Amino acid sequence: MLSSLLNEDMSMRCCAYLCALVLLAPALAAGQIAPAAGRIKVATGTALIVRGGQPRAALPGATIVEGDILRTGADGRLSAMLSPAEIQRIFGEALSALPPPARRYLLYFVSGSDTLTPEARALVADILTTVQGRTRPDVSIIGHTDSAGAAPANVALGPRRAELVRDLLLAAGLDGELVEIASHGETNPVVATPDNTAEAKNRRVEVTVR
Repeated sequence: MLSSLLNEDMSMRCCAYLCALVLLAPALAAGQIAPAAGRIKVATGTALIVRGGQPRAALPGATIVEGDILRTGADGRLSAMLSPAEIQRIFGEALSALPPPARRYLLYFVSGSDTLTPEARALVADILTTVQGRTRPDVSIIGHTDSAGAAPANVALGPRRAELVRDLLLAAGLDGELVEIASHGETNPVVATPDNTAEAKNRRVEVTVR
């Protein structure tokens, strides 16, 4: 699990770095944004170009100056923020090529069972629609339980929940080759509880569509 998280974090950092180069290169070449003699700095998954300790440009979503892309004057000082229209004009083509962000769904279960709540079952169609809107989708399905009952029973229950959701998606038309399933049993709760405690938010399946 730790290895997976680290690999995902490194992938995000590399993606942010490459996005910064792709998105900012045309504007830098055209002189629309002052070149950065400094470094690429990654913060909260967003690539920032800084020089002399001051931000010179940032991808949308950055935590500085409300996340807008910055423009510098001839003297190198920050002079203005690009408008949404300017961002689209300069970076629109590159932005449109970026993959959509991952979308996560939480499907909840009746206590001690592999029976979905009615609200959770209604999400199946939405999940399928999201998958169909991706060019190269992949779907991760992870089963979880709360700590109520015996631990061995929960070890067995988690995979059953994940398999149930997978089977519902396959029956609705999802390609099985796109799906990866796993289970954490009671070991990864959303809400920390004492042992042998029923908690609705912990008895769930997490579906992530990328």
